Amino acid sequence: MSSQSRLGLAACVLLLASPLLGADDIKVTTERVEDDRSSESRNGSLEIELKLEGGTPADVKALRVKIQSARDNVGSVLNRPAPDGKPAEFVEFSPDRHPGPQLRLASPSREASTVDITGEVELFIPSRDPGTKQKFDGFLGKLDKPIASAALKATRVDITPLSTKAYKERQQANRPTKDQIIAEGKKHGATEAEIKQALALMEAFSSLNGADESSDRTVLLETRDPDGRVISIDVVGADGSELRVPSRSTSGARDVKLQKIDLAEKPPAGAALLVLIRTPRSIVTVPLSLKELALP
Repeated sequence: MSSQSRLGLAACVLLLASPLLGADDIKVTTERVEDDRSSESRNGSLEIELKLEGGTPADVKALRVKIQSARDNVGSVLNRPAPDGKPAEFVEFSPDRHPGPQLRLASPSREASTVDITGEVELFIPSRDPGTKQKFDGFLGKLDKPIASAALKATRVDITPLSTKAYKERQQANRPTKDQIIAEGKKHGATEAEIKQALALMEAFSSLNGADESSDRTVLLETRDPDGRVISIDVVGADGSELRVPSRSTSGARDVKLQKIDLAEKPPAGAALLVLIRTPRSIVTVPLSLKELALP
């Protein structure tokens, strides 16, 4: 191989590796520890606010924490596996956002003074893979039909812009029944009082949703995402500029969600959806290791 070819190969390798520079230097530390210990193990909690140091945290747009082990120094297990067995969802991240990413664990033993936590933090860095950003033009003219996209199909994601009528029908269909709430509460050991409170909250939310009317500034979506690949969905102008969103709300289960985006102004005719999708290349995993972390 000629010296010129070797230089060209080295430049290509460096270019491909450059998104990794800085990301591997990020470390996970703690910002705040809040211990709300209770004599009843089912009550109380331990909340730990995390922060990212070193590297380039500004490149991180979302993250999730996977805990492998969490124990206090008297041996109590503190991690709470999700009922469905799935890992936590990614949450949007910004170095300026407060509070930062949080761990919520079970309450430590009253005799405990420290905790040990091991795991990993997955960082979503879209600059590592141009394929994470998908733009869909003209979506407002194709309501109640899933967006046709090879990129979405490859990630098992369906995004459907909805009419107001279809949105309300899906809201009603996805709302849990009274019997389902009671059965789920009993399954998780909830008291009769807690179940009644959950039923009251459901009725209150149903009343609010019934009074909630959409306007010509509202964008309604249904997202089917069994693998949790969608990080965010925004409405942008034809030039890609993000439109101002005074409020948005999301409801539904992990796999199927309804989203209501209220824009400051009626979206222009050329409005598009900008979807951030997690890909293998966009993820950097850093270790989480908190040894003998003092409890307050």
